[in-house]
Amino acid sequence: MSHIREPGKSCPPSVLESILRTKRTTEGCAWGDSLDNFFTSKPDGEDYAWTDVWTTSVLQELGVMGSDILREPEMRVRAPWPVLKFPQATASDSDAAAEPQRLHVDPFQTDEFPKLAESIAIEYLPEALCVHDPDHRVSGNQATGAVIHYKRLYPRPELRPEAHPQYTGHLYLTRQSRLGCGHHSNVYRASFQLPAPLETQHVAVVAKIAVPRPEARDFLNHEAAIYNSFPEHLAHEYSGYALVPGLKYPVPVGAVVPKFFGYYVPAHQGYDARNTAEPSPILLLEECGSPVDPQTLSHDNKAECFSLFLRLHLSGFLQKSAFKKNILVQPGPLTVPPPQRSSQSPSFRVIDFGRAFARPSKNPKEWMDEREMEVRDVQKVLRIPRHSMH
Repeated sequence: MSHIREPGKSCPPSVLESILRTKRTTEGCAWGDSLDNFFTSKPDGEDYAWTDVWTTSVLQELGVMGSDILREPEMRVRAPWPVLKFPQATASDSDAAAEPQRLHVDPFQTDEFPKLAESIAIEYLPEALCVHDPDHRVSGNQATGAVIHYKRLYPRPELRPEAHPQYTGHLYLTRQSRLGCGHHSNVYRASFQLPAPLETQHVAVVAKIAVPRPEARDFLNHEAAIYNSFPEHLAHEYSGYALVPGLKYPVPVGAVVPKFFGYYVPAHQGYDARNTAEPSPILLLEECGSPVDPQTLSHDNKAECFSLFLRLHLSGFLQKSAFKKNILVQPGPLTVPPPQRSSQSPSFRVIDFGRAFARPSKNPKEWMDEREMEVRDVQKVLRIPRHSMH
């Protein structure tokens, strides 16, 4: 059995230093623009069970390959196909911008609205949210009006509110738009109307709402805090391939988690999230498809799904709920218009972080033990034979 690794175990410090200066993902994985940028070799005088993997940038840094032989592009973000039109004016000028003309649509019919997959800068994210809830999806045990006013808790508002206008968005929920339910929450496909100056009609997002139990509210609040603490790169897709420690071969550098569009709580004074008679908080996320079926996944697809958890670990987080329902897939790539996407180019995400925790909250041994347990859980869920990936 052969194990894959980056070279470095037997390298002198100067060589190792050169290797670490080469092209890498934000998590620190060796990166190449294509599979042709990865090379393997057997180390001399070492255990036959190891195979070293070299990238073009490593060989060029060490002087083994000239930079003129293969010019490799830099790693770049692969932006999703746009559905938003951002204004040209600066944020300070935008408060005077006119409301764009909007066509009349039924905001409760979400099936035809495009999914929102783009990042929204905090200056354009609504600080206030009008939730249109005729079916009382968020209202707990207390009857409320059809419109409930919310405020954004995460991401935290800017320290200087005068730095940009405070925008108001609209969210539309119906019973028919429910995507799924769990022990602690219900998930809806919701219509999200972003405020001017974003020139857009309604877009579709996921709205996650706690069931009326105090512990369910706690889980949702914890999940929102985890999303708020994720580094931005985890929600971005990048060009090229990465050699992720724990895998035998490079995998695409896809987004690990959905994009986070805010965590909102009712705006009235004295709101108590654990009082289930009060409306539930709302977590807004990117809609990322349906749960995977491990029986239909190719070996490469399984490796890519597995890599998402490994990269999450490298970024300092454990998901702690490794079930197939929490690994989503949708046709891709997301860089092209929806009609051109195909299940032959799938896009994967890991979801559900109500039990997740960050590395600083655990001592090193506990972290490693929990990490190894999660690795085994993911392999079991994806039906990956032991040692087949590493």
